[in-house]
Amino acid sequence: MSAAAERHPMYPHGWEAQLRFGLTPKQGKTVVSRQRHRGPLTMQKPFHPESDGTCHAYILHPPGGVVGGDSLDIELTCDAGARALITTPAANKFYRSNGMTATQRHELRVLGTACLEWLPQETILFEGTKVNSSTKVYLEDQASFIGWEIVSVGRPACNEGFTRGSYRQSFEIWRRSEPLMIDRINLQDCSEILNAQWGLRQRPVMGLMVVSGDEEVLEKAQDSARNLVENPGCTSVTVTGSVLLCRALDTSAMAVRNLFIDVWKVIRPVVLGKWPCEPRIWAT
Repeated sequence: MSAAAERHPMYPHGWEAQLRFGLTPKQGKTVVSRQRHRGPLTMQKPFHPESDGTCHAYILHPPGGVVGGDSLDIELTCDAGARALITTPAANKFYRSNGMTATQRHELRVLGTACLEWLPQETILFEGTKVNSSTKVYLEDQASFIGWEIVSVGRPACNEGFTRGSYRQSFEIWRRSEPLMIDRINLQDCSEILNAQWGLRQRPVMGLMVVSGDEEVLEKAQDSARNLVENPGCTSVTVTGSVLLCRALDTSAMAVRNLFIDVWKVIRPVVLGKWPCEPRIWAT
């Protein structure tokens, strides 16, 4: 087990990390107006590389990995009129469990006409990990959201599978107390699921990209993105009501991330009226 996974004497049952922050428009820019954190979870100083003052911010987890008993808890509120792109500087790694379950929770609130792009780098599940992960997005009427989750079940680059362990994931989007999308995954000791044609088809990297918006606008975005989907058996772009979904299966997390970045580049101008501006961290 790496040094990042060792226990801290103050947290014998695991790290308890929390981050709460709010984003507010101020003098032509979106700024971090409030922030508090506990444990090893914080934010890097934000950037403003876009002309409309969009806040680009990176969430940092200094240990670099998560073990059984650890919890990561993030709450973000985008105030009315705020524009933000949130990402991470590296993949999030969940190491082999010591018997306890690691938890990850994201609660994202987008108010008024705010726009949130939630684009973390991939999650890597080591053999034998136990993880419960939850992302809930609450949108007000005119709010916009683009987000994705990329999960590598095992480490295919190391020929490591996921024959032991468990992963439970929930990704939900709500508007006016009505669900726009509820997506759930429950994997346990999943060698059969990984290999079956009805399962992951020997493609252990799963990606889900979600875009909210007006149905007519999303259908235009869907048309723009279809040319990027080369393998219809393992990728798709669909519109259901006021949500566009892009799904992907692959053997490489980088391949899924690059596909989603390409889709994001063509969808962003259509849905948000903004040209793509990639976070600098993606180029490192």
